[in-house]
Amino acid sequence: MTKRSLPQDSTPLSAWGYWQASIQTWADFSQRTGEIVMGHVGATKTASRSKESDADNFASELLRTFSDMNLRHWQNTARLLEGYPSWMDLPRSMTGAALVDWFDKLQRPISGVTPESAIKPSREKEDVGQRPATLISPLGSADDLTRIKGIGPKLSKRLNELGIFHFKQIADWSSQEADWVDDYLASRGRVAREAWITQARKLSANGSTTLH
Repeated sequence: MTKRSLPQDSTPLSAWGYWQASIQTWADFSQRTGEIVMGHVGATKTASRSKESDADNFASELLRTFSDMNLRHWQNTARLLEGYPSWMDLPRSMTGAALVDWFDKLQRPISGVTPESAIKPSREKEDVGQRPATLISPLGSADDLTRIKGIGPKLSKRLNELGIFHFKQIADWSSQEADWVDDYLASRGRVAREAWITQARKLSANGSTTLH
């Protein structure tokens, strides 16, 4: 068998060039295999060799041809990889421990967000009760909501920001609306516990009564 030299070109290949080189490698292998088969058939007709020896030589030549093709393929693969951007080689150059640490960090949930909370909305953000009717500004002078026991200056300011300015508004709240205001103020049942609605009804009936 005539020994064929492998390609020595180390120029990086493009993906298209690699595909072409692979096709050519297979074509050369097919052609060389055909030559070996035809040569072996011709040799068996003219030479007086044992069948066992002929089979060994035939298998040996085919194996060498296949090995040459395999080497050409991997050389072309190396040329292709040389043409890749340097950052694509980063995983291969990292140590095993670094890769494990990187993958572990990738799998961790974002700080403060668990898979369950990312799928299901938080209960604090769910609507509770029904939003009461509110005003953009008071009708005339605003009532002093701090006259209701349990409403201090801070709560009064928050109610005003919500659009609650008058005793009558609070007096008209339904239980659903009271629940909504409780949730809005994070007051945990304060509206019912301190009887804001009852107080507001008395104050709206006679605005001079202070219930503190």
